[in-house]
Amino acid sequence: MTTVQHGTGMTLAEYRARDEMDDGVWELVGGALQQMAPPTYDHQNLITFLVGFINAYLDATVPRPGWAIPGIGVVLSERRAPAPDLIYVPAARAHSIQGSFVEGVPDLAVAVLSGDRARDLVMKRAWYAEAGVPEYWIIDPLADRLLALELDGAEYVAHAALGRGDTLTTPAIPGLALPLERLFGHPARLLPGRRP
Repeated sequence: MTTVQHGTGMTLAEYRARDEMDDGVWELVGGALQQMAPPTYDHQNLITFLVGFINAYLDATVPRPGWAIPGIGVVLSERRAPAPDLIYVPAARAHSIQGSFVEGVPDLAVAVLSGDRARDLVMKRAWYAEAGVPEYWIIDPLADRLLALELDGAEYVAHAALGRGDTLTTPAIPGLALPLERLFGHPARLLPGRRP
């Protein structure tokens, strides 16, 4: 669920100048400023683990191939600046990381599905494809599944639909291999009433 806070005429410059809005995650959607609903406990655990795992791999690789960054705004166009749950920016484009924004297209965007599932499954999938983001991962915490999409022309195609028994690899970060049991079976996810 999102809350529209501004009319449809907000510019990218106005969006970048919104320093006083430090109360959550905001996105620029077609010129409208929208506040994202607070993430769930499970959502945050999955992103925290994924960022930690990827960055541990990147830290151990010399020279460092890039950066995994959670929750930063990504400027896709003058009227579109989403804040993916996680992005990967290669070292060759480190200059695109500008404070609280990345100017341009990351090599990878990641979403953990939440209450407004269509936002990530439909709207952002179309945005990232249109902008030319090479890879988009969609993590479904209810099903413990990860859908890895790769850009083929102007649209995404499913590269892999993975579950607990699978290992995630990616062209964006050569050499990275994440056994998804470590992600979906992480002990921090084991809350009362949650299946292991």
